[in-house]
Amino acid sequence: MAGSNEEVLLAVFSAWGESIDAAVAATMENFAADCVWEQTGMPTTTGPEEAAQLMRSMTDMGFASIGVECRNVVADGDVVCSERVDTIFRADGSTVGIFPVVGVTEFRDGKISSWREYFDSANLAQLA
Repeated sequence: MAGSNEEVLLAVFSAWGESIDAAVAATMENFAADCVWEQTGMPTTTGPEEAAQLMRSMTDMGFASIGVECRNVVADGDVVCSERVDTIFRADGSTVGIFPVVGVTEFRDGKISSWREYFDSANLAQLA
């Protein structure tokens, strides 16, 4: 996925909306080898394989995709900040949960090198 850092991040979000398999592929393609992905209340991953495994684990919980509605995306050099609403869907299209999220994504050489996401971890109870 060539393009600006903002375009890369938006393409990753688009892949999340397609399927977990597409999300895994986008993760493997766009995360730097040492990328640290931190999410409130979730395990921190290092590298694309750990991040992809976290994405794959969503299918074990019956989740099929993550719709992303971006409210604001701001890019400055190697940093892209996103304010968004993530909706997790089951394979039948029903909604599992809705999560307002703010993310700070850093890039190095066109790859995501660091990603910190902030949301109300109490919303994770929706996943049970």
